[in-house]
Amino acid sequence: MEKVTIISRGKSLGATEQIPKEDRHYMGRQYLLNRISVMLGGRAAEKVMFNDITTGAGDDLKRASQLARQMVCQWGMSEKLGPATFRQGERHPFIGKEIAEPKDFSEKTARIIDQEVQRILKDMENKAIETLKQHREKLDAVLDSLLVHETLTREDVIALIGPVEQT
Repeated sequence: MEKVTIISRGKSLGATEQIPKEDRHYMGRQYLLNRISVMLGGRAAEKVMFNDITTGAGDDLKRASQLARQMVCQWGMSEKLGPATFRQGERHPFIGKEIAEPKDFSEKTARIIDQEVQRILKDMENKAIETLKQHREKLDAVLDSLLVHETLTREDVIALIGPVEQT
């Protein structure tokens, strides 16, 4: 995390910038699950703080859903489906849009894919909620500081909550 802000930018009502320590070409399942949990952190914070959700997490939900679907369909990271890939459409390298391709799996498998994606998203949202509940005092400290300063650097956040191990 490099910066946290509550200043609106475009469609975003606030943002957290994350830059990995190093380029990763191979990512483990746990790393990807943690990434999804972080993506769902804003939505989880809304639930913890306000017992409600807003439209603010729309882009985060989209990215988390795409990553969970890739884990299940492209990288064989589904507990139920095992080491298999399921072609659903691929991005055209020049247009940047998905090209419809015929499915190479049954409707039953499509339902299982959807269930696995939902399970991953719900499990990681619950993980984010539990993490925030366990560290509520740190969440409150960051919130209070953001309300005063609007933007916090990495160093500001570390001063508030202490160093955090990156995974």
